[in-house]
Amino acid sequence: MQRIALMLIGAAGMAQAAEYLVAVPKEVSAEWLGVGKALAEVHEAKLERFDGKAESLGDILEAERPRYLAVVGPASTFDGKFVRALNRVSREVDDDPYADVRWGLITGATPDDALRVVKTREPLVIDRALTTTGINLGLVESGLTLSDGGKGGYTIKEAGAKPVKGQWDAETEPDGTVGMFEKAWNEDRPQLLVTSSHATQFNLEMPFGLGLIASHGGKFHVLGKSLKNEFARFLGGAMFTGDPAKLGEWLDSKKLPVLADSDEPKVWVAAGNCLIGDARGTDESMVVSAMSSGGFRQFVGYVVPTWFGRAGWGTLRLWQDSRGSLSLNEAFFLNDARVIEETRTRFPAALEVDFDADDIESCMRTDRAFNQALGKLQASGVKIEKDTVGLIHDRDVLAFWGDPAWDARFDPDRLPHALEHEWRKTESGMELHLTARADFEGQYLRCLPKRMQSAPSIELPEGMEGVAADDFVFLKKFSMKKGEERVVKLSAKA
Repeated sequence: MQRIALMLIGAAGMAQAAEYLVAVPKEVSAEWLGVGKALAEVHEAKLERFDGKAESLGDILEAERPRYLAVVGPASTFDGKFVRALNRVSREVDDDPYADVRWGLITGATPDDALRVVKTREPLVIDRALTTTGINLGLVESGLTLSDGGKGGYTIKEAGAKPVKGQWDAETEPDGTVGMFEKAWNEDRPQLLVTSSHATQFNLEMPFGLGLIASHGGKFHVLGKSLKNEFARFLGGAMFTGDPAKLGEWLDSKKLPVLADSDEPKVWVAAGNCLIGDARGTDESMVVSAMSSGGFRQFVGYVVPTWFGRAGWGTLRLWQDSRGSLSLNEAFFLNDARVIEETRTRFPAALEVDFDADDIESCMRTDRAFNQALGKLQASGVKIEKDTVGLIHDRDVLAFWGDPAWDARFDPDRLPHALEHEWRKTESGMELHLTARADFEGQYLRCLPKRMQSAPSIELPEGMEGVAADDFVFLKKFSMKKGEERVVKLSAKA
């Protein structure tokens, strides 16, 4: 495990007193307010009421300046617009462009469902995974990956064994690979779900359309690939323009199998799925079912159709590459900082342009204000290309569901990171000591063990570039040889 100076931080992932803020809409039932009060008690936090609009949280964040923020409420509180606005206000507390608070949304089909999220305090060290896209299976003890790179391909890793590749057989499994997904869910009890392929707020397809699961009535219904076209008629399009109630009636009429309910804590990273992180204001959505009957305590997903991928895939890659030295929420927070820093470095004027629409295609066609902003950007000398628009797009469209201070990570001893780090307190601030266990080349991002009152001065070893804010340090691409040591010094500004 990484060494962390005890004088700087207590139990991993736990916020200290006065660092955590719980926000609950004013127009909720006493039961939902009770969930917020329970979370505030867990973290010795302050509870604030707000009008239900994410923009209104800006004044509260500026006044309280919490390190962590949890917004608690029924599904009707949350939609894509709320998430986009919260991403923006989270960066407006001080003058730098980075997020000033680590946030999470807590909901469920019922207050009791949300309370299970709140009461889960034991950190999760992930052993078992189920994925519909490739991950580094060396990070887990066992797992199943349904390939999104070759139709019907899959990889199984049994405990204590090496990964084995296989191929779906259409004759023996005519309903597609969704049966393998169902079996792994029910029997292997995965603690981590990582997904890609087509999705909406109400369903997740298996890669290459080989079946799907759909959310209704707090359950995940299992549909073979033969039902895909009929199901699509209820969606009304890729953006889901249909009626969730009619979809639910149809699912009920089919008397489909459902994934087993689970209360074992788990996390879901929807790295490449469209829309799945949007609760859409309804208990029928995938994310609400996940947080209720699915046992998921944290969920990362897009609230719009994804096309650029820097937010979702970036979070997954940073989390994986940390090899257990970052929690999922830290990876989410730090990847956002990485997106902002890339924008600031390559297209600084693009930080002034906001994307706030349900999808990029209709926005480019019909949003006059957005196109005028892009026009001004182009007039200033910035070339409007995929990366320019993509970085503007991705910084506001990823949602984090769950308690942001709860700790979920890979086992850091299973596949140790090449760099070992240790924080040491100094008179003027703190030092990050890095020691290379093996040759290393790449980026290195870490949250500070204790947030500083403002962005510190940073002193870097020769040949290293980086940036620091009040709650993170980002060391840009560098290399170290095995056995080499380096020290990064952070000092409070006078």
